[in-house]
Amino acid sequence: MSDRYVRLALIPYKSGINSSVEEIERAVKAGHKGIIMLSEPSQNADGLPHINDSYWRPIWHVCQELNVPVHFHGSGGMKKLSLDVWPGYTRNQVQAMGPAASFGLQAQSISNLLLAGILEDFPELKIVCAETGLGWVNYIIEACDHEWERRHLWTEGLATRPSDLFHRQVYVDFWYESAGIEQRNSIGMGNIMWESDFPHSTSTWPESWTFIERTLKGVPQEERFELMVGNAIKMYN
Repeated sequence: MSDRYVRLALIPYKSGINSSVEEIERAVKAGHKGIIMLSEPSQNADGLPHINDSYWRPIWHVCQELNVPVHFHGSGGMKKLSLDVWPGYTRNQVQAMGPAASFGLQAQSISNLLLAGILEDFPELKIVCAETGLGWVNYIIEACDHEWERRHLWTEGLATRPSDLFHRQVYVDFWYESAGIEQRNSIGMGNIMWESDFPHSTSTWPESWTFIERTLKGVPQEERFELMVGNAIKMYN
């Protein structure tokens, strides 16, 4: 297997939390560098609790202890907050609508994590968003900070400002967005990683370099390296 390939483990849920933790430990020992988890398990399997429930704490604990990030991909399996697909769409319209709309679901997922206390309780836990882009990030950070301030959430056990939680523990990606790159310093230079999204229909492959040059136009070389390679090297050791 290529040493450029970083393996991530899909985690079982229905056999109980202890089995999930055991699989994480087994996968990491076998060389996996992180896990992939549903953004809202209760929407995908009967009987599973909400992602914020204490039931999931053993997963946060073991991932923090093993220093492996938890990955949420695209919509993260969330269903209830997305629009139904209009039957009048062409196949290409369906393909276009899916990725464009799913970014909004991940934005909701990250807002939840920033306000739920999970990152507060597990300050070394790392969260990675894949196939989500950057354009929504600063709005979500600003909105969560505003609500945190207006509702005095530090009096309810949420002592850390959501933007500080994000910069400390959450990582996002880009593959074609220039708007997100223009906001890279406020998002956090250390919080951004490049992706090609291969092999999905939104992938920039096999023209990835063309998109990179367009998206990173005017970005200094040292920053380009950090965004394209350096942050991923740090994340996956």
